[in-house]
Amino acid sequence: MTDLRDPQQAERLEHAAPDEAMRRREFLQRTAMTAGLAAGAASLLSPETLVAQAAQMQRRVALPSPRNMPIDTFVVLQMENRSFDHYLGWMPNADGRQAGLSFEDTQGAMHETHRLTAEYQGCGHPDPDHSWGGGREQLNGGACDGFLKTGNDEFALGYYAEGDLGFIQDAAKAFTTFDHFHCSLMGSTLPNREYMHAAQSYGNQDNNLPPQDPGYETGFPFETTIWYALQQAGVSHQYFHVDLPVSALWGAKGLSVTATVADYFAACAAGTLPSVSFVDPYFACSVGEGPGASGDEHPHGDVRMGQAYMADVVHAFMESPQFARGALFIVYDEWGGFYDHVAPPRVPDLRNDPDINKDYGLMGFRIPALVVSPYVRRGYVSHSTYGFESILKMIEYRFGMGPLNTRDEHARNIARAFDWRSKPRLAPPDLPRPEMVVSQPCSIGGTAEERPAEHDLLSMATSGYLDSLGYDYKPATPEKAFREPSKVVEAFVPAA
Repeated sequence: MTDLRDPQQAERLEHAAPDEAMRRREFLQRTAMTAGLAAGAASLLSPETLVAQAAQMQRRVALPSPRNMPIDTFVVLQMENRSFDHYLGWMPNADGRQAGLSFEDTQGAMHETHRLTAEYQGCGHPDPDHSWGGGREQLNGGACDGFLKTGNDEFALGYYAEGDLGFIQDAAKAFTTFDHFHCSLMGSTLPNREYMHAAQSYGNQDNNLPPQDPGYETGFPFETTIWYALQQAGVSHQYFHVDLPVSALWGAKGLSVTATVADYFAACAAGTLPSVSFVDPYFACSVGEGPGASGDEHPHGDVRMGQAYMADVVHAFMESPQFARGALFIVYDEWGGFYDHVAPPRVPDLRNDPDINKDYGLMGFRIPALVVSPYVRRGYVSHSTYGFESILKMIEYRFGMGPLNTRDEHARNIARAFDWRSKPRLAPPDLPRPEMVVSQPCSIGGTAEERPAEHDLLSMATSGYLDSLGYDYKPATPEKAFREPSKVVEAFVPAA
């Protein structure tokens, strides 16, 4: 990766991407000042050292006691398969890299990072590798230069600049963004979603379902989840979904905490949201991912459909009376195989191993992450290292609950990124609405690259697993996913 302290590398970046070179230099100078250092330190210390020292300074704010914490409503929206540099690397105050990076492919040819202008679906490209082994090869001992060594093509080197995405970029500028939020595991969708609910993946490295693992024939143990802990503590809670319920991974007991996103919208309007809500997008659609109609942002779904869904979920929350005492986190399950320049840390875990190829304590690459709340700074970037377990730790702290296991016990509490000293900023910012976000996908009138397999989560339906739990799976439709579906459908497929 380019180090601006090296004159030759700095000169190459100035030539290849002068705007990026200037943005990076200004970021390092601001970070040095945030760390309490002279601006000249930016030319002496490594970017990693500067960011770490700035994060340490940011963490010095004391937490209010649990009983005095003015938040009693938590919402977590978890989307799919995008990295931080890929989505938010343009942010001036964030540790992001976009233009000017080069990666070598398996044939020795070099390829440049590039802007994905007007490419919102990945038509004609394979779904980038984001597996346990693939992620480790992309990491390459910390060099983060193997993104074209695992079967990926140049799509994995693409990024969206400021203004290219219809909602998350506006929300990131309006609230607090985390530029060192890593997915919990260097692995794919299901293991990371298991960490979000339980701070572990039960030894799962890939998208195998519980029935395929001995001892988990009826799902993973519900007693290991945040849901069971909330139940024991007498704290209200609910998992909201559209089509495929991730909660079913914990069997019938997991399904017992499950409701629809229509219920979420109604609870927002009525001011009856539970204390803790997880909200998932729709992972499949009646017409499948090919036409771009899935709403989770997983290739080859059109990212604008996911952005429109995100906009609806966030607007419902901001319009709710509970926004005044709430916090909504937007995260992604993993990096999706898209490039990122920051090597993830290794952290305490139930299944640590000195061999990185066996270590569940190796976090994954960074993901886009931010929090929507009156109790965070507007237009702020937190540099501290967080993961899904950091959100669990804030919930546990607020409601006086103990940790689920080693992972969340040792995690950094994400409450330290909030602004507890200032008055709450109760007026919601003006953010794009769903119908302003979505538009016609590239595959209308053409074709998208076929996935080698269906969406990872669809196996819950096709394998018979959901049937075994008595769950009647039906593909998502706009009517099930949006508050005003007609507006979204009209924008998605304009009249001829």
